[in-house]
This record gives sequence, structure tokens and C-alpha cells, in this order.
Amino acid sequence: MTLLDSPKQQEASPPDITPPRQAATTPQLVTGGVMILVGLLWLLERTGAIDLTVTAVLAIGTVIVGLALMALARRGAQSGLIVFGTFLAVITLLTAAAPLEGFQGGVGDRLIEVTSVQDIESDYNLSMGKLTIDMRQLEDLNGLTSVTASVGMGELVVRVPEGLAVDVRARSGAGEVEIFDRRTDGVGVDETYQTPGFVEESDTLTLEVAVFLGRVEVTDE
Repeated sequence: MTLLDSPKQQEASPPDITPPRQAATTPQLVTGGVMILVGLLWLLERTGAIDLTVTAVLAIGTVIVGLALMALARRGAQSGLIVFGTFLAVITLLTAAAPLEGFQGGVGDRLIEVTSVQDIESDYNLSMGKLTIDMRQLEDLNGLTSVTASVGMGELVVRVPEGLAVDVRARSGAGEVEIFDRRTDGVGVDETYQTPGFVEESDTLTLEVAVFLGRVEVTDE
């Protein structure tokens, strides 16, 4: 035996430390399937092939997770799937409580000062941040005026002229609604207010305001 063949001179090959490839778990597969479905539905809705609301898409995902949990009930608890399904269900309820067409209008703090009827837009939107619509300088509405405003996540404040006849519906999926110092908070808040004698007034303002997560305030201060 030569020195090159000596066992003492031979180096042992390093052990194979490559971790075994793990198969995808059931929660991962279901979550991935729901994400693909939601993505496809969103794409079809954007291209005009179908007409779906955000709430409908979330509801479909929640149903799929629920069916998966029922099918896998005999295999034991699927904790990851339960958490995901609960999350989807809560978000679906919130969007149903404060329906929005989607998060629109950018991000940040925005102040809109309305000084004349010609400046009034029928619809105001903000995705995230604080949207303040100040209408206190208006003096003559020339009849009936209607304004819709929404914020995805954050705060929405609408300031109206003191003494103006208003009809308000304010909603928050989760958060607080304040209409002229009357406050309500919780989940699925939906409050209304109408000035006494509203129908007899010639100049009136109708407000439809909502936030998905956050605070809504209507005030004359």
C-alpha cells in the first residue's frame, strides 16, 4: 500500500448537510389558491370582463377557506388556516359595513377649501391619511347639493356652514363617527342626522361620508 493509499492520508468526504425539501402544508396551499383567485378576479374586474366589489371578492375567498376547513376537519386542527379564515371574515365584515369602491385618491393629508358652489365636487376620495373638506365659506347653495366623500384608512373631516340644513349619513367599518358632537365608535358604525325642518329648506346639503378604518367627523366649527 502506498502512502497515497493510506487511510490516514485520505480525507473523509464532508457529510451532506442539504436540508430536506419540505412539502407545502395545507394552509399554504389553500392560502396560495385564495391569493391566485383574488388576483384573477381583480384582473377580470379591472379589464371590465366582470363587475365585482371588494366585498364580493373577499367573501369568495372566505367561502373557499371555510370549505377547506370542513374538508380537512378529520385531519385535525388547521390552526394556520383558521387564523387566515378568521382574518378574511373580519375584513369582509368591515368592507360590508363601510362599502367603498376601493382605496382611491392617493396618500397623505389633504385640505380642500370650497368657497363657491362651482368648486363643489360630487365625489372626494383619499386612500390613506386625513381628508378635510372645509365648506364653511359657502353662503348660497342655490338649491340642493349632494357630496360623497370616503377615506380608506385614516380620518375624514367635513366642515359645513353654521345653520345650513344638512342630511348626513356617516359610516366607519371600524373606528369612530362624530356628527355635531354626537359620537359613536365600534365596528360597523352607521349614523344618520338630519336638520329639523330639512325638507322645508330651499338650500340643503346632503352628505354621504365613510371610512374603511378610522374616524369620520361632520362639524360646523
